[in-house]
Amino acid sequence: MSKTKKKIGIVADSTCDMDPEFLKKYNIRTVPLKLIFGDEIKKQGVDITNKEFYQRLIDGEMPSTAAPSPKDFNVAIDAALEEYEEVLVFSIGNKLSATFSTATMVKQQFYDERVTVIDTNTLSVTISLIILPAARMIENGASKEEILDFVNKTIPHTQVFGGCPTLKYLHKGGRLSGVSYLIGSVLDFKPLVSVLDGRIVSPGRVRGEKGLLKLMKTVTRKIARNRMSELVIIGHCANPDRAKEIADYLKSRPNAPKEVLLWDIGPVIGTHLGPGTIGVVWVGEFNESWIKYKRQLRFWKQEKSDEEED
Repeated sequence: MSKTKKKIGIVADSTCDMDPEFLKKYNIRTVPLKLIFGDEIKKQGVDITNKEFYQRLIDGEMPSTAAPSPKDFNVAIDAALEEYEEVLVFSIGNKLSATFSTATMVKQQFYDERVTVIDTNTLSVTISLIILPAARMIENGASKEEILDFVNKTIPHTQVFGGCPTLKYLHKGGRLSGVSYLIGSVLDFKPLVSVLDGRIVSPGRVRGEKGLLKLMKTVTRKIARNRMSELVIIGHCANPDRAKEIADYLKSRPNAPKEVLLWDIGPVIGTHLGPGTIGVVWVGEFNESWIKYKRQLRFWKQEKSDEEED
């Protein structure tokens, strides 16, 4: 007698950077993107750990990245369909990687309406802002239509804000000119990072690590007051202590979200951001005046207290 299948399963590409504990709990299969170190090819989450990757980056190696092969998607989707009647496939934004195009091609060639491919229009742990609530909806018996309605309404409101301690990796990855890199390094600028219309952008910069930390705390206070959900994720590139400081600060706010998770940012996204990067992701509003206001404070003779800045 054939085994009764469960209703809906989830497949995601590895850039969702979901903590392994959550992947296991919700039985989420991942399709690994590739890291290319010269002639050596590694698959994220398969044959290279985050710790090993960031150490290689610190030691001076600079890999390129590549989308999964069609076969990798086939393997993951086939395995999911053995267990589930329908499968939702979540992908990094199509403007950031060829992953969505590959997943869509595989779906069109090999599968029917049982498989739905979703362009999250974002990256890294921000993808998990969409996947994790969807997995919980599945657990609570929601239909595919209800889940897709949630997903489609959530994607436009996902937000990313973070900072890099160095311009080096953005420069090495070809995302920053040599002149900008030289000037920024001399002046100790810390580039800010966000996602707008599915692309990585920099809404500004601050000077020094202390300035970056203060700005991150300012933004988390604003997030606490302008969020649309109870889930916020703090992601980091091999910088757990500083990320925990931000997470604990957010949790201490009187209007803190109920769930604040602290997760690693994996190798593929970490290639471009570099060790030490911290980011906060949420569903809700982001206004650039939050960071412009903070930059102006550097010119005041006396800064306001955290509470006065709220």
